[in-house]
Amino acid sequence: MRPRTFALVAACVAVTLIAAAGAWAGNGGIAPPDSVTKSGSAINQLYWLVIGITAAIFLIVEGTLVVFILRYRRRPGTSDVEGPQVHGNTRLEIIWTAIPALILAAIVIVTIIKVPAVNADENASSDPLVVNVVGHQFYWEYTYPNGAVTVDTLRLPVDRPVRLVLNGADVIHSWWVPQITGKRDAIPGKTNTLDFTPLDVGTYRGQCAELCGVQHAVMYTSVEVIPQPEYDRWVAATATGQRDPTSAAGIELGRQTWEGVCAKCHGLDGQGNYGPPIAGNSLLADRDGLYQLLNKGQNGETLPGYMPAVGEGWRDAQLNALLAYLQQAKLAPAPAATSTGQGG
Repeated sequence: MRPRTFALVAACVAVTLIAAAGAWAGNGGIAPPDSVTKSGSAINQLYWLVIGITAAIFLIVEGTLVVFILRYRRRPGTSDVEGPQVHGNTRLEIIWTAIPALILAAIVIVTIIKVPAVNADENASSDPLVVNVVGHQFYWEYTYPNGAVTVDTLRLPVDRPVRLVLNGADVIHSWWVPQITGKRDAIPGKTNTLDFTPLDVGTYRGQCAELCGVQHAVMYTSVEVIPQPEYDRWVAATATGQRDPTSAAGIELGRQTWEGVCAKCHGLDGQGNYGPPIAGNSLLADRDGLYQLLNKGQNGETLPGYMPAVGEGWRDAQLNALLAYLQQAKLAPAPAATSTGQGG
């Protein structure tokens, strides 16, 4: 290879490596995040296997292409000269057919070996913590074994096997927290499960991975992994919100419900955003009317505007907690006084 050609090829390779190094250092959408579960680590290993093989093939093929373009390019004074007419090379054709086939076979074999680790039932020999997960437009609702409920934030104990039981309330959603494990769909009328054991304390961010409507972008979630004693205290205290909506736990559930369910469309202060302003609306103090709206939605035919049934399947305690929070935050008018008329 001539020095000039070699310099051009070397420059192209250097630029490629520098760009790859920058993307690697900042994880510019190329590298998956480090996983805190065994199943997530198995997914990452498969990813790196495939990306490594395909990157090597890309560099070999594109590098060879660049060399040939530069080395055998047409030069001045040779426009009428034809190159040798090659009609075929059986050995070469067999080689360039066999090598890709062998590479694909190797990827398939390794994938088949790894898939059991990705889908492993980590809870098969243990008593998992079962959390019911419901995907709504446009939030995640988590219900724990003792009746505690959280919105958009899932808290789990570290080193404890977990089983998420996923369902969809309205349309198809997909639960995905990349640092935990792979995706699993939440489908109306079908129950899916997802098993994993979080191994590190921390907070891990996720997002609905299925386009589920106009506010899909705000359907995020987080998983907070905490020590077992801290989890036990938290989940016991949180369950009191189901019994007493005016307790600290009840107000917290109401706040989570307002911010995770209502404010995504109507604004944090009810000032209006995608949906209309609702702060001070008398409906917010009308339990029966609010129940009907949240459970049935609004189709735009009998009333102006459209709203999905965001509260479908709620327990009474969650609606009571929301009403209590609205009163405390002064987002709803005071409930009307009830007359107890007496005979004279």
